[in-house]
Amino acid sequence: MPETRASRRARREVRRQAFVDAALAVFAAKGVAATSVDDIVRAAGVAKGTFYLYFATKDDAVDAVAEAMVEGVAQRMEALASAPGRSPVERLLGFAVAVDEIGGEPHERDLIEIFHRPENRPVHDRMSERAVARLTPLIAEVVADGIADGLFRRQDPDRAAAFVVACLASLHEVVNDPAEVPAATAHLNAFVLRGLGFEGDVQ
Repeated sequence: MPETRASRRARREVRRQAFVDAALAVFAAKGVAATSVDDIVRAAGVAKGTFYLYFATKDDAVDAVAEAMVEGVAQRMEALASAPGRSPVERLLGFAVAVDEIGGEPHERDLIEIFHRPENRPVHDRMSERAVARLTPLIAEVVADGIADGLFRRQDPDRAAAFVVACLASLHEVVNDPAEVPAATAHLNAFVLRGLGFEGDVQ
């Protein structure tokens, strides 16, 4: 049976994801700067020419790994947003933890540092846009639930969510030392919840 366009697209996506997984593994072992295309190809177990069917440069592979990081955070947030028995406040605090976990590994800090370089601003902005698009609806849902429960003051959930996403995104913009992240996250949580009108204790 001839291969359909959909099956070809799916097979191509599987192969591309294999390169992303290989790049992530090598970044974790060697760091981003020390990793070469040859390293990624060896980890993926394919011919070097195959790499260039999916990525023009190593930087393109770095972009793809960063996108996977954003997607991973979004998936954790989706699970938190739908978790039964958790209050809107607990869900929001969980969102901050999910963002906090980015940068916990050396290769993730390497990626964050790379994307914060001035010459990589366009890539940084694309990653930020992707994060905003994925995370804002999740946070808006939680804010709306908090308003309905009387935990947050009445406000536009979509606008409030945009502000919350901006606050969460700022964490790795202003804190570079991993040892400072827990305290900064606690400060961020208090700032966000007070901004939403929460008057209870912030853990």
